Amino acid sequence: METRQLSFITPVRLRAKVVHGYGRGSKQLGFPTANLEIRWDADASQLSEEELSVRDFAMSHRTGIYCAFGSVEGPLGGQQVHKVAMSMGWNPTFDDVKAKTIEPWILHHFDEDFYGSHLRLLVLAYVRPEVKFESTEQLKKEIAADGEFCQASLSIPEFAAFQKDPFLTPWEVQKPPAIFASQIVTSAPLKETLQSLPPLQPGFARLFLTRHGETDANEQGFLCGGDHESQLNAQGEKQAEELAQELLRSVDGFAVVGSSEQRRAMGSAELVAQRFPAARRVRVKELHEMKYGDLEGARIADVRSDMISLSQSWRQGSLQERVGGERGESPEDVIKRVLASVRQVLQGEIGQSVLLVCHSWVNKTLIASVTPGLGLHKLLDVPQRNCAVNVLDYSCGEDGEGEFRVLAVDLVAGSRARI
Repeated sequence: METRQLSFITPVRLRAKVVHGYGRGSKQLGFPTANLEIRWDADASQLSEEELSVRDFAMSHRTGIYCAFGSVEGPLGGQQVHKVAMSMGWNPTFDDVKAKTIEPWILHHFDEDFYGSHLRLLVLAYVRPEVKFESTEQLKKEIAADGEFCQASLSIPEFAAFQKDPFLTPWEVQKPPAIFASQIVTSAPLKETLQSLPPLQPGFARLFLTRHGETDANEQGFLCGGDHESQLNAQGEKQAEELAQELLRSVDGFAVVGSSEQRRAMGSAELVAQRFPAARRVRVKELHEMKYGDLEGARIADVRSDMISLSQSWRQGSLQERVGGERGESPEDVIKRVLASVRQVLQGEIGQSVLLVCHSWVNKTLIASVTPGLGLHKLLDVPQRNCAVNVLDYSCGEDGEGEFRVLAVDLVAGSRARI
């Protein structure tokens, strides 16, 4: 049996037509996989952005098995989002494959085929490399195991928000996400959103609360908290550079560009600060990621049950429960230090814009705690991708206890905002 592990990737959004493939999925193997149209024969200038994204994925990503969420457009899809085990590559067990294929297996029974329909996929993690098997029987066993692994992996709390991603639910495109009020822009392109934000009101400062770029730990699926270091990988540096470019075109300037003292946050902030040399650089120790205690550095797949149990406790209001025992932190621990530190940075910046590069749980706790109708117990519902930007206005009161107004959550820049 092949070894499987959950290695997070920067989420990829794909939309493509389902076409006829080699006819092996249902008939020969017993698994009804779809076959996505990839226009290998066309010049890039002839492709739509969606077609180019599909081909780029097949060209640039590792071949193998991925887990994803997916939805079928039109009546046959039933306006439902499903878990997906997806194969991308050469299908080496067979010798008649002349080009890479993308074959999602939607882990749901459909009453009829949906050839000609468009399939939307949000690809989230890599599972294993593709392998040439000695027999179709061995291949069938491995495909079944892939499905079981993806089914279980996509149930972890880290993926909950992605199943509700607006890209997967075009039938709800006019509806705001259920957890946020309609005036809060969520999971949208950064550039267009910044152009539509209301002007800063007198007595306020504008906070661009940002998550660091992707790290090797993110990509490989390890818990990397406040007591663990991981540097930006090449993808993370690209994300931070794209962010810096769009901010330079969209923001007049920053009075402060700051971060936690962890390397992944400092590295992301430095790439932005290079475009804003007049900004004052600060590093705030108390903005470090949530500490994971005994689970620090663990592979997420290995502690899945612990994380699910913990997330259920938080949702039920047990916000003092810590990750990984006494050496870890709880949501209450995190929000106490984060609120005080962020307010201190913003207090003297009336009329200014401030960018702080922090971490996933830091941003989630702050946004959940200051959003009316949400609350800290719903922090798991706050989407937060690598290098995502959240925009909050802060009233700089004399007592240092100003209020936050959340304007936008989980905005992304560059190529990730194309679809």
